[in-house]
Amino acid sequence: MAKYNVHVYAIVRVLVSDVEAENHVEAMKKAERRANLDSLFSGRNTEYADELDGFLVDEEGDVEHERSTWYEKDYTPSPSERR
Repeated sequence: MAKYNVHVYAIVRVLVSDVEAENHVEAMKKAERRANLDSLFSGRNTEYADELDGFLVDEEGDVEHERSTWYEKDYTPSPSERR
């Protein structure tokens, strides 16, 4: 029986609260910096693989999530969000 080292690249959700910004794109960029994913996942045989799948932006006070928007990893609205 052989042994292997297997690297599992996982995409995770990290909530960054209370991001003040002029718009959604600025909020996403600030949240990405504040999350500091490199340090969050370093150690324990893990590291951040610099892979983002996308974003969901919720506006505070929007309890019904009527203004929530999904974005691609390049900060463009997801196809389902485009009108």
